Amino acid sequence: MSLGTAAADLVARLRASAPWLLAPELGTCIVGSAATAEACRRAGLRGPDAEDVDLAWGIDPDAAAALLDAHGVRLPTTEGSRSRGTLACSVAGLRIEITSFRGAGASLEARITDDLAHRDMTIGALAWWLGEDRILDPFDGLAHWRERRIEPVGDPAARVAEHPIRYLRWFRRAHELGFELGRSIRKLAVDPGWAVRTPREAVAAELRRALDRQASPGDMLVDLHETGALRHFVPELDPQFDGRPAGPRRHHPEVGQALHLVLALRWAAERTRGLGVDARNAVMVAVLAHDLGKNLTAPDDLPSHHGHEHAGIPILRALLDSLPGLTDARGRRLAELVCRHHLDVRRLGEMRPATLATLYDRSLRGQDFPGELFALAVGADVGGRLGHEAEGDAVQAEVERDVRLLREAASSVDAAAIRSRCDPGDLERFRSELHAARARAIRAAGLGRN
Repeated sequence: MSLGTAAADLVARLRASAPWLLAPELGTCIVGSAATAEACRRAGLRGPDAEDVDLAWGIDPDAAAALLDAHGVRLPTTEGSRSRGTLACSVAGLRIEITSFRGAGASLEARITDDLAHRDMTIGALAWWLGEDRILDPFDGLAHWRERRIEPVGDPAARVAEHPIRYLRWFRRAHELGFELGRSIRKLAVDPGWAVRTPREAVAAELRRALDRQASPGDMLVDLHETGALRHFVPELDPQFDGRPAGPRRHHPEVGQALHLVLALRWAAERTRGLGVDARNAVMVAVLAHDLGKNLTAPDDLPSHHGHEHAGIPILRALLDSLPGLTDARGRRLAELVCRHHLDVRRLGEMRPATLATLYDRSLRGQDFPGELFALAVGADVGGRLGHEAEGDAVQAEVERDVRLLREAASSVDAAAIRSRCDPGDLERFRSELHAARARAIRAAGLGRN
């Protein structure tokens, strides 16, 4: 549920339309980022941007379902949500999720505190107890927010043992907010079994959020590589940060592949802010994966990475297959295009028209070709070279223009007319004549090297 208004306004709407939901004996609380936001507001601090409001209360799931049914507001939920004690309801025109407290206690306050003890980090372990209009903060989350530090609730090893994805989440939230990681998290030894016990969809969701929300997601990946966690959770990415060179110094003054990827992702993150969520995600995933072929370069061939573009395709596919939900079909297609062509599309003026016709036919055709996003991701490869940020913008504009002109020239050929002149069974002749006609159209448009 999108807040779209202050949490206090939401509470007022609930009091007006569903006062039964806030009955004192239920112990209803707002939890999560919305509770932290309210606590910060009361303390005069800038709080988190709370996108969702989650409620928790002190009745068991069966009694909760009966109460919601009695008021005719219960909505369907997944079996997984129900198993966690989470139900959904429609109140005041909003879809709200509400979860029964975990644990037990002699009083409502003790039960709320026990529930908060199961949270992953202290800045999310606050509750706005609506019946008493009071903020409960038993683990000093507000102080840690003020200090800009991510701390676990209790023993970090115990929290990760409960849900290993929390290890990635601590790093993701720290880099998303620009906070420091607490010492107990930094000192925690990585267990390879964490990745085995973590659903791949959960890993994909954390990586996607990092790419979508962080100003510099590459910094988080460097952190995870240094702890040893990246090689277990996302092994396809780990070699990008192992110290291998990005390429010859004349092309990559930043020298290391790790810094190149960090800078490229930072460049792309800054320039995709105005895009829709899916478009931004597609570009960020494409930039993340554009150099995966460098993982395979033999030590004797370094610092060059000849052929890494095509070599990266199998690794890219393995990465996306292993992380369902990291991107959609459109993002997958863009990632493959960028991985395969991020170097050759910058040399279109050096290619012969026949070669350009082949490139068009194999990769650049189709009405839905994502030209703007493709050019953005290619620009990031250049903008991610130390001191070449502005050149990345120029390359983006040049690639977008050149690819558009090539597509216009090649698509102007009347394929149906050529087909009508060929024997219906002579597919090879049709393809040959179509290719030749496209090459002539490209030459006539002044594209390529004649």
